[in-house]
Amino acid sequence: MQHSPSSFFYLVVAVVFLLITWLGYRLLTRWHPVYSSRIVKYSYWLISAGALLTMAASRSLRPADGYMGFFMQALIYAVYTWVISLLVLLPVMFALYCIRFVLRKMRNKQEAAEPEIEDGKSQVSRRDFLRGVTAAAPLASLAISSGGVFIGDNYIAKQHHALSFANLPEQMANYKIAQISDTHIGPFFGMEKLDRVLTMIAQEKPDILVITGDLIDDLNLLTPTMERINRFFSTIPQGIYYCWGNHEYFRNIAAIREAWKHSPVTVLENNSRKVLEGERPFYLLGVDYPWADKKEDQQTKRRGFINRALSGVPDEAFRLLIAHHPDFFDNSFENNIPLTLAGHTHGGQVALFGKSLLPVQYKYMRGLYRQNGNYGYVSVGTGHWMPFRIGCPAEVTFFTLKPSFPGLSART
Repeated sequence: MQHSPSSFFYLVVAVVFLLITWLGYRLLTRWHPVYSSRIVKYSYWLISAGALLTMAASRSLRPADGYMGFFMQALIYAVYTWVISLLVLLPVMFALYCIRFVLRKMRNKQEAAEPEIEDGKSQVSRRDFLRGVTAAAPLASLAISSGGVFIGDNYIAKQHHALSFANLPEQMANYKIAQISDTHIGPFFGMEKLDRVLTMIAQEKPDILVITGDLIDDLNLLTPTMERINRFFSTIPQGIYYCWGNHEYFRNIAAIREAWKHSPVTVLENNSRKVLEGERPFYLLGVDYPWADKKEDQQTKRRGFINRALSGVPDEAFRLLIAHHPDFFDNSFENNIPLTLAGHTHGGQVALFGKSLLPVQYKYMRGLYRQNGNYGYVSVGTGHWMPFRIGCPAEVTFFTLKPSFPGLSART
């Protein structure tokens, strides 16, 4: 089953972008005549059109080996800074419009009640102040956008979590798991960044590495990606495990599946693998992405996938589940699976006080969840398909497993 974005989707994106560009320009010219000048008008639309065309051609502009030169990367950053600044500008201008509307209402009421109190000078100064603030709104939007693009695309955090389990096998005390997710290798995650992430993982010396889907978007980079991961495999004592995300299907699941067949990495697709022997062995389970149009059908698929993954796993085994979609937490909690790792959400990429500001929300959005002593963790992603993050940095995550005892709470 293969899902791929249609040309209609890209056409819709272009139309929405042009609409946003037009709305931003209309708001600016309505309040500030300076933005109506011919040079500003032509510059605004030329930059916007150039940005749209560069975005459309960005995949073909990037070198096949994934190593972008300084000037190409600067161009891509500039384009996305401009585009995202337009998106930021709209809510900023709307907020200022609401402030101006409220102040005008308050002034009208005050003048009606006590017309002699409000003199002309104070009215002008207040109006000039608000006009100056709105005139600076484009600069503020550009500042926010440039920070979100440059820092968001370059900074990768190391997240560490120590998790306590009452039923942890003795041989797994201080066991360390590394997780990467949603790298989306392509225009904004080339081989330089992959090398950097693998170095970050090697420095922590984990026992095992799991990759929870959406590894690659640009199949031109599939071969160098596999070469690096296959070489890296020998540095992880108990192996690398991988499950499918939705973007593998978007791109070409058949080609990606074929590449993994020649890799020492274990792909888990509704099945399991014994990692450690013992009276209480350690099993790693993995599930596929639950494609379905209806919520009820997705729930049915999730139940079927997890039942297949659990098949043949001893009841006494310590189990770790990897899944791309965090909705599997419901199933893992129901089946008393101690730890489930997922991704998919990117944490929203734009957050305030840890809460996503974007309209797309999930039941399990970001970070650590716990139910009846079992854990689920949603990675915010190691990469992204759009280079913009605020309050939600990309991450490589490490989990150290600890035995717990009655009366002691888990450390996270």
